[in-house]
Amino acid sequence: MRLTQFFVLSLSLVGCTDRAPQNNFEHSLKLIKLWVHGNYNNVSQAEADMASDLPPEQMHRPMHQLFVPMDAPNIEGYIVYQQSAMDGSEAPAMIFRHGLMQYLPDPDSDALLQRELYFKDPEPYKNLHRNPELLNDVTLDDMTWDTGCDFYLRVNDSGDMVSGPLREGECVLFNQGTQQEMYADDRVEITATDYRFHGRYRDADGNIVWGTSSEVLNSMVRQ
Repeated sequence: MRLTQFFVLSLSLVGCTDRAPQNNFEHSLKLIKLWVHGNYNNVSQAEADMASDLPPEQMHRPMHQLFVPMDAPNIEGYIVYQQSAMDGSEAPAMIFRHGLMQYLPDPDSDALLQRELYFKDPEPYKNLHRNPELLNDVTLDDMTWDTGCDFYLRVNDSGDMVSGPLREGECVLFNQGTQQEMYADDRVEITATDYRFHGRYRDADGNIVWGTSSEVLNSMVRQ
């Protein structure tokens, strides 16, 4: 082989390496870092449902959600603080759910895991984004979670959505009202502007005990 041909071939191989696609985990995490932040709500969706002829069981209730990327030195993965408030405010009395979303590679596939961590002592961590230094001493010993409720996220072929389900039948919660177990029927779809999820729970017989019977996901839009 001539020397010039060798250099041309070498440069071609380097170019191919540079253009090699990322694996799905890396691509998913890159997009999550770009997309998941800010205040979201589904008010437009809820208002449209109320103005329609949908039966009540198919209507989506209004939801407000805050996502803030955070540094958590003692917890592995990429961390996002999440907070749900009934009116979208930061009034502590209106906050009914808050915790951390932990993004990790699935050891058994190319998926990105979205795991929800909740504080064992939640009250001091409301509006954590206003006091990020509180996370400096937090470890997994201070949190609770269920690996059965992990979402397995992947980028779609067109690269404009990261989505994935829970594993069927593995996310089980106890319903205090009925004193029975309920099973999550859920998936998420994340785009540059939207965070969509089903958030539906069924009893052992398959009856919906929480969430809407509509197949349309709760569609929260970044404001």
